[in-house]
Amino acid sequence: MPPGPGGSPLRRSPAAGGRAALARAGAPDYNVGMLRALAAAVALAAGTAPPAPPAGQEVERVVAVVRGRAAGAPHVVTLTRLEGETRVALVARGALLAAEGPLDVAALRAGLQALVDELLLGDEAARLQVLEVDAAEQQAELARFAARFASPAAYREFLRRCDLVEEEVGAALARSLRARRYLESRVARAGQLSDAELTAWLDQHATALGTRDREVARAQATRERMAEEARALVREVRARGEVRLLGELPGSVLAPAPTPLPARQARR
Repeated sequence: MPPGPGGSPLRRSPAAGGRAALARAGAPDYNVGMLRALAAAVALAAGTAPPAPPAGQEVERVVAVVRGRAAGAPHVVTLTRLEGETRVALVARGALLAAEGPLDVAALRAGLQALVDELLLGDEAARLQVLEVDAAEQQAELARFAARFASPAAYREFLRRCDLVEEEVGAALARSLRARRYLESRVARAGQLSDAELTAWLDQHATALGTRDREVARAQATRERMAEEARALVREVRARGEVRLLGELPGSVLAPAPTPLPARQARR
């Protein structure tokens, strides 16, 4: 559902149904280019050449590259990552059936926009060294996420079908929480209306609101102003950052089949 890289060790996880799913101890960076370069360097050091994929076979599709202001390595968003992040965001918002069904191009576009915004807002928070999400908070977010499923078995099946591991889900939830906190901290003051401002707003919107109750009006006006301020902040962060969208998204991405799949040749 706008969202780092780092040298943490890679390990296999049983949550991915025995497949060689890579997971990072911290937030995954999914940098396919870096992983390929590392594999090539190791192969050359051993005196062998890395195996090439069959001719004409797409190993992984990069759909966006995102870099915040003063950020280090860019965030490389692959189609695989986008699918997983979109499903996680849908579940986190209570849309469990949508998350487990087909993802059409509209869902992927919305997921990409949200992911880009979260990544940029998270980079801003990291640059300012504020609003970090600690391990206990991340674990609490993960527990709330898992509780949305009918049973622990249903949660594990979701992870397996979507080829996700808990470290990836936890990192996505923590990034989303930090981005929300940063956004809320920046727009909170926009919702503080004076009595004169509230009266002026009420004069313009009383008919549409259907009441002149000042508390009802204050709540509605506050929501509108904070939403407007949030949109302005996101535009500002996007203008300062670098976002490159690469190619077209597929017209439809079906939900993963419940049968085991072979390990990917490249993981995000």
